[in-house]
Amino acid sequence: MGLPLPLTAVQILYVNLATDGLPALALAFDPPEDDLMLHPPRDSKKGIFTRPVIFLMLVGGFWSTVVNLGLFYWMLDSGHSVGDAMTLTFLCLIIIQLLKAYNFRSDRHPVFHKPFANKWLNLAVLWELALMSLIVYAPVLHKPFGTYPLSGEDWLIVTGTALTVIPVLEFGKWILRRAGLNSEGSAV
Repeated sequence: MGLPLPLTAVQILYVNLATDGLPALALAFDPPEDDLMLHPPRDSKKGIFTRPVIFLMLVGGFWSTVVNLGLFYWMLDSGHSVGDAMTLTFLCLIIIQLLKAYNFRSDRHPVFHKPFANKWLNLAVLWELALMSLIVYAPVLHKPFGTYPLSGEDWLIVTGTALTVIPVLEFGKWILRRAGLNSEGSAV
């Protein structure tokens, strides 16, 4: 097709190793849900990848793919350089991953239910946002990461696009509740 790739290998490695690592570890310290004792215990023979977890992972992954590819090709189509499009796509993916960490705290409760109860997750996200800012604004990191400093308009585009993952995952949770599938006692 002759179209450029939306991310470099370094950007993909950064998202996989850096962005996902600390928030994932921080989720281990998430306080128990208020209504935990109202639900039956999780079947010890089942793994942690229950149907609700897999469903939400697929919904989040699908949406992230659609949004990031859409953003990348929209940027190219509207006359921006490949570097500009890659930078916005990279940052959008990072922000989506951080938002998904908050959303995946529970398959029963909305993301806004005690969103800052896990101080370790909050610190991990702040750390990742600080690193992201360094990648964008420290000139020495522009070449290895293929980024450039963003304008205010760029940040609005990236943030607005990334925030769309919240209602999509909340809709996924709603589907699980309606289907009665999120009562397996699994934390996402």
